[in-house]
Amino acid sequence: MIMKAKYMKRMLLMAATAMVMSSCDSFLETTPEDLRSPDQIFSTYSSTQNAMFGVYSYIRKYNPAAMPGMVSTSDLDVVYTNVTTFDLGTWTASSASYDKWYTYYQAIREANYFLQNVDKCPASEVDADTKEQWKAEIRCVRAYYYAQLMRMYGPVILLGDELADFTATDMHRPRNTWDECVEWVTKEFWDLANNEYLPIVQEGNNYARMSQAIALAYRARILLQSASDQFNGNPMYADICNPDGTHLFPTKKDPNKWKLARQAAQDVIDLGYYELVKVMGTTGEYKDKIDPLASYKAVFTTLQNKEMIFSYLEDGGYIDLRLAPNSNGGWGGGYNPTQEMVDLYAMNTGRYPIRGYLDTNRDKPDIDPAANYSEVGFSQFTHPIEGQERKTFNMYVNREPRFYVSIVYGGISWFIPNKASEKIFLEMFKNGNNGIDASHNHFSTGYNMAKLAMPEYEVKPTKNIKREIPYMRYAEILLNYVEAAIELEDWNDVNLFEYWNMVRERAGLPDIQEVYPEAVGNKKQLLDLLRRERRVEFAFEGMSFYDTRRWLIAENTEKNNIHGMNIQAEGKRNSESYPEEFFKRTVVEKRVFTPSYYLFPIPQTAINKNYSLVQNYKW
Repeated sequence: MIMKAKYMKRMLLMAATAMVMSSCDSFLETTPEDLRSPDQIFSTYSSTQNAMFGVYSYIRKYNPAAMPGMVSTSDLDVVYTNVTTFDLGTWTASSASYDKWYTYYQAIREANYFLQNVDKCPASEVDADTKEQWKAEIRCVRAYYYAQLMRMYGPVILLGDELADFTATDMHRPRNTWDECVEWVTKEFWDLANNEYLPIVQEGNNYARMSQAIALAYRARILLQSASDQFNGNPMYADICNPDGTHLFPTKKDPNKWKLARQAAQDVIDLGYYELVKVMGTTGEYKDKIDPLASYKAVFTTLQNKEMIFSYLEDGGYIDLRLAPNSNGGWGGGYNPTQEMVDLYAMNTGRYPIRGYLDTNRDKPDIDPAANYSEVGFSQFTHPIEGQERKTFNMYVNREPRFYVSIVYGGISWFIPNKASEKIFLEMFKNGNNGIDASHNHFSTGYNMAKLAMPEYEVKPTKNIKREIPYMRYAEILLNYVEAAIELEDWNDVNLFEYWNMVRERAGLPDIQEVYPEAVGNKKQLLDLLRRERRVEFAFEGMSFYDTRRWLIAENTEKNNIHGMNIQAEGKRNSESYPEEFFKRTVVEKRVFTPSYYLFPIPQTAINKNYSLVQNYKW
């Protein structure tokens, strides 16, 4: 990227970069107090900065841990009312859970208001360079809101710098086409990635602010989305047109979009700033090598690490309280991994034990005989984090490191915090200390999530923690590149396997082409393996929700039976043992997914107000 020399001198290239959305307390609730009084709002440095933070605040308003991308997928079973409404198909355009149409357009309106009025602030309060930086930041925030709208709704209405009120009854305008939206948003991100006033990365107290790097990363994501099957010549959307007959979605597949997506990912990589978190082992089998257990956990427990590109600072113990077992004062059962998610993890050899399912209900797994995997019997096995040898169901023996960091299965203790005095053997069977009879807060699938739990969190006394929940991290950029290279069938691209294996190396797995040599040069098989890699690497981070939709496979992954273990099995309390009948694939819930669910519905109230606004497919 081209940068002016003057600006290069005043930039600290090694600034801390990952973005956490609540570094400034004023992000939480601040919005421009009175849109009719710009002279007052933009009169001082403090009031003008607060107006800027008000535009940012819409990012902070929604904890991703309570958003559909994280909780409403086949990765988890979450027993919240709005989630079950979503998963069971009892939602409509008039009552859609998680709808953000009006919210993001209000945020865009406030961004435009700020951009139109910030220059009213006297130069004695805010100098010209600072104003230009703030403008660039707010343009970046505005482009982010558009990207979020497009991820949820597809083509949207582009407003440019116009102040439009989407709550008004005279809003009569059509949606722009998908390609128009992509062109506008990616151009904004590209311009901002080359804006001399916007820092390459942000540091210190400005850690929660937009940067050139974030602009590049979101440009890469949206170009990957645009190249994917959902938005690239999808016949399902071919007949969705504006009133004048304009097709809202591309009607023909354009392979060149994958080239744009690959280059966009490379643009982020070429910054040379981001890197995967790696922790070197000091003892045991990982001595003087990458410790995959500590490394993967550190991604989510080390603040301001250089893998995080954009993230949410969760500082109220929201997740930990829901993960800690109720026998320890928590609300155990908040996030219950499904059997389908457990099936996705590889063995420690890197080979995937479950190739798929022999029926549409996913009742019968297709087991790879070469994986050395069994769902019959038990073995003596030491969980690598709990550190205690126990009788273990063979399904959980010798799985990959990310599995042990992420999933708590029946037959071990709750090992977070990692203090011997506080380890509690989890009895998830019917009459156990955390079973279905113990509390309405129970582990509905016979699994608990450990991936995002903070080791220092204590339920009693309540101890607040700070953690970054990723909106985007560097591993995604690497795997975005890999996906685009596979789609292009560019087998001469040396980066394809290099970038992929960087993620696998950190995970403690052999190179993918060593494990599956027969897949090299086979587009279909490589895509299947890459999709598995993404679903495991980004488990419980909200990626799978949108990935399965842009791949158009959600009717296979999100529909029909969701499984767990048999939590109705009765065992013996305080024996540190499980009844063998617990370890049986059991249907937890039957879910609904129709083709309409690939996109969110535009609110019916918006359709009623705007006769030019066309609804999404089948809503």
